[in-house]
Amino acid sequence: MPRIFPGLEVYHYWIMGISGAAILFVSVLVHELAHSITSLRYGVEVRQIILFIFGGVSDIKEEPKDYDKEFKIAIVGPLASFIIAGLFAGASWGVFQVGGEAAAPVFTQLAAGQQIVEVPQYTSLQTITIRIFSGIMVYGAIVNVLLGAFNLLPAFPLDGGRILRAALFRWKKNYDYATRVAVKIGTGISYGLMGFGFITILTGNFFGGFWLILIGWFLQSGAQAYLQQYELSNSLSKVRLREMMKTSYTSVSPNISVKELLTDFFNIYRKSEFPVIDPEEGMLLGSVTTKQAMSVSQDASDTIKVTDIMTPVTELVIMSQHANAYEALTRMYKGNKSRVFVCSDEYLHKYIKDSRDIRGGYKIIGIISKTDILNVASENQEYMHYLAKAGH
Repeated sequence: MPRIFPGLEVYHYWIMGISGAAILFVSVLVHELAHSITSLRYGVEVRQIILFIFGGVSDIKEEPKDYDKEFKIAIVGPLASFIIAGLFAGASWGVFQVGGEAAAPVFTQLAAGQQIVEVPQYTSLQTITIRIFSGIMVYGAIVNVLLGAFNLLPAFPLDGGRILRAALFRWKKNYDYATRVAVKIGTGISYGLMGFGFITILTGNFFGGFWLILIGWFLQSGAQAYLQQYELSNSLSKVRLREMMKTSYTSVSPNISVKELLTDFFNIYRKSEFPVIDPEEGMLLGSVTTKQAMSVSQDASDTIKVTDIMTPVTELVIMSQHANAYEALTRMYKGNKSRVFVCSDEYLHKYIKDSRDIRGGYKIIGIISKTDILNVASENQEYMHYLAKAGH
């Protein structure tokens, strides 16, 4: 701002800077809201909008597998940014018409290489106000053009990368192929940005070069993280819980003491968690972990029962045997749990129907740990890589 709108006091630039930052924040939010609203229109659930240093992201539950939907969801964000840029540009033009020289920036002279020798000092409150407002409007227009243009780069996971995937999907009719090619192109662009950043640093512009390297690294990390998640989802979504659950497990009664739990179960079986099952009805009541048992003082371990310290069934990850492994892994990470308790469909449905009637709601038929799922994913990926190398 001091270069483009010279002649103001320091606190005037602070006003312009804070206002510009607020405009950038709101602009990114509107950009992401455009994605979210369009996603909801097409029946794609949006969990949340996350804003961070490089922009924002709409966290959708499931990627649309229709190229037309993906294209429209992706393109609407940059379009929103360009519309906002147009509104700010229109406001800037209006300010120029009213304010004249006071509202005019000097970036055209700077771009032409002209030296600004004499900088006028503005003292009139009206002139200063016009100049500040003009600077904010110009910044709003520029930043939204940059926001829209940057997101149109064909680098996954930017909007441009998703538009590229939609085009490749429409061309090849192969979603997996389109995703992998889009990620590879995005990775190539990210390395190009980092390389250009290094060259920029060598030419003397350290800050600009460092920022380009940071953006390139962000794009590269985002593309690789998405590809890993995509491969994990592909691998695990085809595996049903019934195919990998352990049907042989050790359970504990809710009526035994913590001392008995430690002595007869944790010390013997060396497990970190046990399901707690009603000995009469055989229904799952909850689970108890080593941490919960060890938190009880030694003096009270004789009198405190498992039912007093266990995690109730309502807080566990309970799933049907027909659910897929990726959904199970997602729910474990989301709930910060280490196990999924697979229950009979009959009782699972009864629980849902009876709402909060948890007694008799779940009959456990198997247990799956996070490690079990990750091992299956690793084996599947190794198999797929072997097939790829073999040319199948």
